[in-house]
Amino acid sequence: MDVIGMLKNVDLFAGLSHPQLAALAKATVTRTIPAGDVLFLQDDKADGFYILTSGSLQVYRTGMDGRRQILHVFETPGDVCGEVPVFEGGTYPATAEAVRLSTVLYLRRDAFLRLTRAEPEILLTMLAVLSRRLRRFVGLIDDLSLKDVAARLAQYLVLEAQSANSNRITLSMTKGMLASQLGTIAETVSRTLRKMQEQALIKVQGREITIQDREALEDMAEGLL
Repeated sequence: MDVIGMLKNVDLFAGLSHPQLAALAKATVTRTIPAGDVLFLQDDKADGFYILTSGSLQVYRTGMDGRRQILHVFETPGDVCGEVPVFEGGTYPATAEAVRLSTVLYLRRDAFLRLTRAEPEILLTMLAVLSRRLRRFVGLIDDLSLKDVAARLAQYLVLEAQSANSNRITLSMTKGMLASQLGTIAETVSRTLRKMQEQALIKVQGREITIQDREALEDMAEGLL
């Protein structure tokens, strides 16, 4: 693996010189994580963070009743996972698990902090990344508290379609994972998809979903249907 090339494509390290990236690369460890294995557990001490190079990771919190709420799914090479508590020296606020066979770069907290002292502009870049993530979490809280399951699912489908620039999308996760991300259960997701299909909003074929009435689906996402 070209570790320097991988680090160069990480938003946090944009603008670093080749020698700086080389120094950072020496402090990283490449790890292969089988599907279902955990990178870190909720409340574990945060001694470093991870950069996804291949595969998929899900980050979730577990409630007192054992239910999971998926906070984020990382699937893009260069995505950074677990960096927030690294600065405060505390614990991870959630659990990270490999959805499928994944490869990550692990960067120790002490090595990263040494780099930020030498290159403080990295902190400004990280602040921008964390601000975007905070806005997304605020949106997640609003969705879970103010929208019903149909509206949350409709919004998910609309955003996926926008990202793919197509009305035909393929679910990248199981219905169970999707349900956890939407704050519900798999049976409810399946029932809601069937209802959307009966209303001629979508057509479902396995994991492939074709949006047939995008305007109506957008109205549903806004709670207008």
